[in-house]
Amino acid sequence: MTSTLVTVISYLCTLVGLGATAAYAVTFYMLPYNEIYLTGLSGYDEADLPYTYAIVECAVSGSTFIIGILAFTLVKNKRPSRNVLLTAIVFFGMSLILAGTFGVLRAWNMGYFGDEMERTCSDSDVTGCPTTRWEDVNNKDIMFTEPRGGQCTFWYWGPKMGVRYTSEPSPCVEIAATQLLPSVSQTGGATLNFGKCTDAIETYMDWSKATSYGWRDDPTKLEAAMNIQDITTIDKVHNMKLLQLLQSALRTDTYGNRTIPYQDAFSVQPSIAFCWYWGCSATCQPERHRVNHWWLFSSLTLFLIHLLNIMMSISLWQQASEVIPIIKAYEIEDGDQFQIPNLGRRRRSLVQNQNPSGLLF
Repeated sequence: MTSTLVTVISYLCTLVGLGATAAYAVTFYMLPYNEIYLTGLSGYDEADLPYTYAIVECAVSGSTFIIGILAFTLVKNKRPSRNVLLTAIVFFGMSLILAGTFGVLRAWNMGYFGDEMERTCSDSDVTGCPTTRWEDVNNKDIMFTEPRGGQCTFWYWGPKMGVRYTSEPSPCVEIAATQLLPSVSQTGGATLNFGKCTDAIETYMDWSKATSYGWRDDPTKLEAAMNIQDITTIDKVHNMKLLQLLQSALRTDTYGNRTIPYQDAFSVQPSIAFCWYWGCSATCQPERHRVNHWWLFSSLTLFLIHLLNIMMSISLWQQASEVIPIIKAYEIEDGDQFQIPNLGRRRRSLVQNQNPSGLLF
């Protein structure tokens, strides 16, 4: 029984160590890390949390392989000592808690826990993802991305524009195609021109592109670039800041109606980078969506495997007993006679000028 449990744990550790580590490595190759995060400039944006969780889980998987080799594969007679088993139990326990925590956090942020949870994939309020709000208002899923972004390209503030806009998610129906949106002065005196309404939506509100959720190359600088050397040094701007400027510029349409309702307008610059990192839309962010679901499945699988390992390790620890070696000085077999060792004659040194007490001459 002991040998069987040790073999099973050894195989599970090898499976996790090699299989899970390789699977995570493939996803790391597929996706860039912190794609829309700039160090020192993205203090209000989320970092790539699901990717960070995956890196930690990959490191734990590699450590599981090492523990399996040292504690259960190379052990003599398939009987690990109690100290080795105790170390393995502590490691499996910490890995169990880690995988369970990451699994819950992944499911929470991906919208599987609760409904309308703020700043998750289930949030359909103004603080949520544009794609989630679009699907909630239109009561249907986003189905296609072509041509020109398809259903993934739409007005950020959604179709809640009053009665005249209920059937169309873009205000371009009411704004003439030839009408230019206002130019807005930015900090530093630069001028931002959003161009035509349809161009502004396609450039700044294509929710199938990472640049619509965070930092991007300045579009006005890209248009002004004359050669490839200029393009490599383009300044970065935050797309949410550009949308905030657009919101300020477009307060009413050509008929005097308010373009963005009060309940849908944001008072501070929004932060929706989490929408991209968690892959909240299966159509608009297909790779992120698939990889996040794979990571969620991996977290739950690792939780179950670590649970099995810790249960079997505890069983082995309870069965193990300390072996106290007994050292025998002599082994007397049947028919042998015990012999006293010959130590030779003991000589005693005499001390001069001293007599034994009690002797008189």
